[in-house]
Amino acid sequence: MKYVLLLLSCFALGSFMEPSPGKSLWTVTVDPGGRYAVTGGDDRIIRLYQTKDMKLLRSFPVRSMIRRLAWQPFGQLLAVATNDKHMHLRNMVTGDSIPLQGIEFGGRGVTWSYNGKFLAVTDNHLIKIFNEKGQWVRTIPKEDQTSYFDIDWHPSKNLLLVSGDDIRLYEMSGKKMATLKHREEHTGVLSVEWHPSGNFFVSGDYGHDGEGVPSLLQYWTPEGKLFKTIKGSKTEYRDLQWNQDGSLLATASDKLRIWTKDGELKYEGGDGKENLWGISWNDYSKELVTVYFTGILEKWNSKAVSLQRFE
Repeated sequence: MKYVLLLLSCFALGSFMEPSPGKSLWTVTVDPGGRYAVTGGDDRIIRLYQTKDMKLLRSFPVRSMIRRLAWQPFGQLLAVATNDKHMHLRNMVTGDSIPLQGIEFGGRGVTWSYNGKFLAVTDNHLIKIFNEKGQWVRTIPKEDQTSYFDIDWHPSKNLLLVSGDDIRLYEMSGKKMATLKHREEHTGVLSVEWHPSGNFFVSGDYGHDGEGVPSLLQYWTPEGKLFKTIKGSKTEYRDLQWNQDGSLLATASDKLRIWTKDGELKYEGGDGKENLWGISWNDYSKELVTVYFTGILEKWNSKAVSLQRFE
C-alpha cells in the first residue's frame, strides 16, 4: 500500500523512544497491510511497532489515557478513543492530530465504516458519527446515561452494533432497530463484533465468576435472536476479533482462546494468571498480537502458541 512507503520514510526522519511496552495497556491493533501494530493505555503514549519482529519504530505522546485504537480501512488514519474530550484522528504518515469535534466525555468504543469514510465513537452514553476529516455528522442519543463499552460497524451496511448494559442495533441515520437483554444477571457487555459475512455477531460480557456468574460468549442473528451461548472463561471478555475470512474468532480474557466459526474451542494459549485486554489479527501473517493490562506485549501464531513476549 502506498501509505506504507510513506510511513517508512516518516520513521526514518522521526524521533524514537525506548523499545519497551507501556504499563496498563488497554488496546492493540494491526494495520490493514499487516506490517505495523499500535498499542495504547494509561501512560498516554501510542507506540508503533513493526510486526515482523515487534521492534518499536516510533512513539506518539498524547494528552489522555487511551482506551481503544482503530486503523482506517484503505487509509492512513488511526482513530484514538480516550477517556475524555481529547478523542482524535492521528495521521500515521505525518503524525498530525485531527480533533473529533464535539466530544464531551470520552469513551471506549470506536469503529470505522466498511468503506473508511465515516467513524462512529461512543462518547460515554452517546454514539457520535464523524467523517474522515473529524467533522461531526450525527449524534445518536440514549434514553439513559449508562456508559457504552464497545461499538462495531456492519461489514457491508450502515448498521451499528453497540454494547453497554445491553446490546443495541442502530441504523447510521439514528433509527434504533433493537435493544437486546443478553442475560438475567446485571453485567455489562464489554465487546461486540460482526462476523465478516454480516450474517451474525458475537458478544462477550463481564460476568462475575467468583460470584457464580460466568462470563458469556454469545452468538446472535442480525435481528438480535440469541442462538448460541458459551461458558469457559474465568474472567471478562475484554476484546474479541474475527480473522479476515471469518473462520476463526480470537478472544481475550484470562487466556487467549481461538474458536471456530461455529463456536468450537480450537486452541488455547497462556497460563491464565494474567488477563489479556486487547487483541488483533494480522491477516497477512495469520498471527495475532495481544496486550495485557500489566503492560506485556505478546505475539502468537494462529494455534495460540506464543512467538514473542515483551515485558
